[in-house]
Amino acid sequence: MVTASIYTLGCRLNQADSALIADDLRRHGFSIREWGEPTDLTIVNSCTVTTAAEQKTRQAVRAARRLNPQTYLVLAGCSANIDADRWLKESAIDLVVPNPGKTGLTAFLPAKLDRPPAPVLASPLETASAPLFEEQGCGYYPHHTRANLKIQEGCDFFCSYCIVPYARGIPRSRDWDDILREARALLQEGHKELVLTGVNIACYNDHGRTLSDLLRELVRLPGDYRIRLSSTEPREEVPRLLKTLHDNPRICRSLHLPIQYGEDTILQAMNRRYSVAEFTDLIQQAVVTVPGICIGSDVIVGFPGETDATFATCLETIADLPFAYLHVFRYSKRAGTPAARLPNQVNGKLAARRHEALTALATRKSMAFAEEFVGRSVEVLTETQKEDGAWEGWSSEYLRVELGGNGHDIGKNQFAHAKVTRALGGRHVRAL
Repeated sequence: MVTASIYTLGCRLNQADSALIADDLRRHGFSIREWGEPTDLTIVNSCTVTTAAEQKTRQAVRAARRLNPQTYLVLAGCSANIDADRWLKESAIDLVVPNPGKTGLTAFLPAKLDRPPAPVLASPLETASAPLFEEQGCGYYPHHTRANLKIQEGCDFFCSYCIVPYARGIPRSRDWDDILREARALLQEGHKELVLTGVNIACYNDHGRTLSDLLRELVRLPGDYRIRLSSTEPREEVPRLLKTLHDNPRICRSLHLPIQYGEDTILQAMNRRYSVAEFTDLIQQAVVTVPGICIGSDVIVGFPGETDATFATCLETIADLPFAYLHVFRYSKRAGTPAARLPNQVNGKLAARRHEALTALATRKSMAFAEEFVGRSVEVLTETQKEDGAWEGWSSEYLRVELGGNGHDIGKNQFAHAKVTRALGGRHVRAL
């Protein structure tokens, strides 16, 4: 049997794409192996969102060729869209497959996987224009309790620091019925949590049917499962979304709303589409509508033009908002984006100190959120077993829960109800 392995960099959407690539390969006779094993076919599903991500992609390509000198090596995804010409000069690569065609990868593979004399571009680089799209098959997630369900692609917000619109193209929604088809298939495979993912899932729209409408349809499917939302841009769909979460306990009580910065002049320079006051109103709606909701966010420090004053305001804003966790990033100048050309780039050491200060605040906020649940009951989906035999998993509120007591007797991929007895640090708690 012909063998293949996939290395995935970057976001949850890339993970969903890799699972669809794996399913496409399996349906065409390939056996999927772990990364690093000798295989006939090796795929690097690339990320290019930052300069560091691009560097990791290059490292993965070099490592793949070093580990597997005779393999047929494919570079797929975002880096192929942004820098196809350079990859076509890369001697380690055999095939370059840009978005959006990578999930149908087998259509571009040679019959005998013979290495070509020079890299080949799978198809002409073109921007997808259809308002709706479909995916073939069902994402392959062996041994996983959770599965990513891709519902949307692309973005046209053009935040000044972001390369994604150039790598993923215009926003497109997945056909409603096709989403339901894959959701049913994933549930039949035994997955008990479906994570809806895309570049900007709040933009989902199939002939007027929005993300909230889709959620209400998904929760009607038969079975013992729940649904979680990946990152959701703060926009007009969110208030409807909050009511949908309130009305449907099968939807996880967590929402990731990226603020990116907590001061208006920097938000404007980032080309974000809201003010701090508007974002604050949205967060206040969330905690009132869905009590106990876990709200996470992204923050970028060191953006061009950031000063001591703007950072102090940002720090105060973040401190005042009820975030359960934060992903804190140092600004990375990305060639091809407007922000890379902005004046007043921030010194790296200064950005690092600000990153440290905001990370310390994030740690305190995560601990405070976890402590709110001491004495309360949560529902946990078990995922990993500890050395002592007890199980850990995630609650609906995105707490990492360590089950004590009878936690040995549950098993993997099971829902368990337990009372939180102690906060262990971050969003990690112990429960009985």
